[in-house]
Amino acid sequence: MDINETIRSVCILSGGLCAVRYIAGGTAFAEQMGYILKMIFFIVLITPFVSGKFSFELPEIPDYRYAEYGCTQEEYENELKRCTAENVSQVLAEQISAANVICRKIETEVNISDDSSIIISKVIVSADDFAKAAEVIRSTLGAETEVINADS
Repeated sequence: MDINETIRSVCILSGGLCAVRYIAGGTAFAEQMGYILKMIFFIVLITPFVSGKFSFELPEIPDYRYAEYGCTQEEYENELKRCTAENVSQVLAEQISAANVICRKIETEVNISDDSSIIISKVIVSADDFAKAAEVIRSTLGAETEVINADS
C-alpha cells in the first residue's frame, strides 16, 4: 500500500465514519460501527510504516554556519543585540504607558554573553514622571538595573 492508497483509504474511512454518525445518530450501533471504523482507520494509517514501504526520516541539519547566510558572526550578534534592545524597549514603553506615565523615549543597552544569556545593563528613559518610570523598569527587569534619566 503506497501513500496515495493510504490517503484514499483515509478519506473513504472518514466519509464512512461521518455517514454512520449521521445515519445512526447516538445509537449503540453507531458507537460500535464508529469503533470498528476507527480501528480500521488506525490500521490503514500505520500499514505503510509497518510494511516498510514508506519511511519517515528527519533530514540531518548541518551545523549553523554564518558564511552560508552572507554575514559574519559579529554582524549577526550586533543585529541580535539591536533587535533584542528594540523589543525590550517596546515592552518597557508599553508597561510605562500602562502605569499612566508618558514615555517620550526609551533606549535599552543589551549584552549577550557567551552562553546566550541576555543581560540588560542600562536603560535610558525620557518620561514625564521619571521616578515612576524607573520603578516600573526596575520591577520588570530587576532592582539592580541602572535607569538613567535622559532629560537631565
